[in-house]
Amino acid sequence: MMFPYAPLPPPNDLGGMKRNLPFFHQMAKRHAVTVLAYGSREEEKMFSGAYAAECAAVRFVDRRRPRVLNGIEALWLLLTGRSNYRLLYRESMQEALDELSGRTRFDVIHTCTQMFGYFRFPAGVPVVTDTHEVEYDLAQRTYRNTKNLFWRFFMYLSFRVGRREEIANCGKFDALVATTERDAEIFRRDVPSQRVVVIQNGVDPSFYTFPPVPREQGALVFTGMMSFYPNTHGIQWFIDEVFPLVLESVPGAHLYVVGKDPGREILSRASERVTVTGFVPDVRPYMARGEVFIIPLHIGGGIRGKALEAMAMSLPIVTTTIGCEGIHLKDGYSSLFADTPEAFAGAVTRLLRDAGLRQRITANASATVRGLYDWDAKGEALDGLYRSVVNGDTPHSKQKENL
Repeated sequence: MMFPYAPLPPPNDLGGMKRNLPFFHQMAKRHAVTVLAYGSREEEKMFSGAYAAECAAVRFVDRRRPRVLNGIEALWLLLTGRSNYRLLYRESMQEALDELSGRTRFDVIHTCTQMFGYFRFPAGVPVVTDTHEVEYDLAQRTYRNTKNLFWRFFMYLSFRVGRREEIANCGKFDALVATTERDAEIFRRDVPSQRVVVIQNGVDPSFYTFPPVPREQGALVFTGMMSFYPNTHGIQWFIDEVFPLVLESVPGAHLYVVGKDPGREILSRASERVTVTGFVPDVRPYMARGEVFIIPLHIGGGIRGKALEAMAMSLPIVTTTIGCEGIHLKDGYSSLFADTPEAFAGAVTRLLRDAGLRQRITANASATVRGLYDWDAKGEALDGLYRSVVNGDTPHSKQKENL
């Protein structure tokens, strides 16, 4: 299994690791897994200290360098017609892959991003990639929804250049794993010869079993890595355009913005009614005391793990249409949907005022997450895909596979 960044144990299992680590654990139950990841020596020690017993071998490759150099190279790549995702390629990682493959005949190589298609893989070994999201689709949504002219230009170039290279990378694998049917349909359209299957996220069992605590009246909760632009964009929209409308109806409402690396644009919005926590070792205490969970995203791709966590903790959700893509949520049944400031504020206010509605929404959402988002079932699906590609099974490219 190849990771684009260090697969660290909680509480540092942020972002994509919410998917990558559970898949690692699932595969380690069934197979001898070698881990190859980007990461520092310190991160390798953290990983090995927690998970070495589950691994056949562990190798980390340090690719750190000053951030300004990465920024300059990323912009140079785009201006010269190449994707900034080429930054993921390091010759040192290629050498490590070659060395490991020379020592061990692997049955399958699993990459945790399609952008590892820049690497050369050993001949005759099936390679499966987990895509998380369609990167060029995310770039397109970003440039269409941002007002910052520089960022808009940068993301437009990322889309135009990245689309071509991402499609080329996707064609190099034996199978692509998509997290949502929407993502799968984009891949099937743009890489018609490729085998694409859908395996959605699961939810960590700890979110089901966290001890209940008294809900804080009027508390709204948003969680996510704040260095991820769709999260920053979404919560700024909520604070600036939606929350003032909520406060008109529920003056005692309080918003908790919980997540690592909030920038100045988020920190500057902290107030008596808005708490910006920054990194916390555990998001569950904040979620447990909330009355409503918000997902005010207008940009995004893949599946929203935050929605599954809220469902597991019986926290009613108000979401935009994009915010719940890929999740089996139904408006008015297991969540409330809204895309305009007025509608979103109205949905939040309804839930804050109506305990019966909160109870019905959360009961339906809880039944949904328990029935459809079990990690053991997702692990079985991924293992079945591995065995299929090893056996040389190649279903018709247009066939839909939901595993």
